[in-house]
Amino acid sequence: MLKLNFKDLGISDRFISALNDLDITTPTPVQKEAIPLILEGQHVMAQARTGSGKTLAFVLPILERMEPALNEALVLVPTRELAVQVHQVILDLKYPKIKSMTVYGGVSINNQITKLKHGVNFIVGTPGRIIDLYKRRILNLSKIKFICLDEADRMWDFGFAPDVKYILNQIKSKFQFMLFSATLHSEIRDMVKDYSGNQFKFLNLSKDDLTVHNTKQYYYLIDNFKDKFKTFIKIMKREKPKHALVFVNTKKTVNWLSDRMKNQKNGGAFRVAAISGDFSQYQRETILNKFKNHDINMLVATDVAARGLDIDNISHVINYDIPKFPENYVHRIGRTSRMNKKGVAITLCLRDEYEYLCHIEGVIDKDIKQKFLTEEAENVHYHNPFY
Repeated sequence: MLKLNFKDLGISDRFISALNDLDITTPTPVQKEAIPLILEGQHVMAQARTGSGKTLAFVLPILERMEPALNEALVLVPTRELAVQVHQVILDLKYPKIKSMTVYGGVSINNQITKLKHGVNFIVGTPGRIIDLYKRRILNLSKIKFICLDEADRMWDFGFAPDVKYILNQIKSKFQFMLFSATLHSEIRDMVKDYSGNQFKFLNLSKDDLTVHNTKQYYYLIDNFKDKFKTFIKIMKREKPKHALVFVNTKKTVNWLSDRMKNQKNGGAFRVAAISGDFSQYQRETILNKFKNHDINMLVATDVAARGLDIDNISHVINYDIPKFPENYVHRIGRTSRMNKKGVAITLCLRDEYEYLCHIEGVIDKDIKQKFLTEEAENVHYHNPFY
């Protein structure tokens, strides 16, 4: 089978040079499928998970096709963190003709107004702040030629559907429409049909083996809740994770667990921080940058706070709390094994939560291997943990 490179897909040398500087030489499946279609001017609806390389799949061909005019490209995203990540990809491609910026709430709107007045080609933002700037007559949508909705299902989860449709309805120019989403329910599909004139290419690249089947998955069964933290510490000392993302189910547990870890004796191996919806945007960005730079090697987070995180080289995802919905498990462990790298996912399962684990195994169509803290127990294989 012929191995394609970015030049084969139609990407020019100036961007290939920037990709080489980032040690990116081989396109991922979503990039192979989406880039040629977008370069041809096709409307695209793609089902692709976080970690599959989808950001480059739309940023590269948009930049290739842009003929720099003010406010020519707009990417809508559900979270501030994702806006920052997409914007960083644009900056990494080092195209001096393009001025890009992020637009989101929780920070000064005056700074954003100033930047927009100085002229911008490529905007990445969340729907609420985009609408705010549009209604103030600061953001002109009349020349938009490229629209991309990234992680569309999360925008629907967060209640942004009316805002997204409002923005699309304000654009009177003829634009190329792109949408990327991990899941595609009927309302999203209908919207793509409406705004593309039912002329779009559908790409299904959301197979779980992009993430789930590349990850070594284990669980530890815990008899009593009071033993949970002690078990967690033992597992961490055994695994010695280089870069771990720890998921819990509530903001209260985020604060409790991170504080316990910081106060843990002989815990110098774990440089711990927490992130939750209660943190300010500045605090979240500071913590995430420290985690990306490995100044922090263990980040405790809820599902909501971690949505849209795009961080490479996470060695371990730890489910301190087992997720109540199987889909969240898939999204969680997709934070490791990114870009076909190997990773480890460990779940702490209380005995009375075992049914949740069974539901997860059904969704991923894979048995999760049980591990034990003692070598003797490790060598015994039980079909059912209720022995």
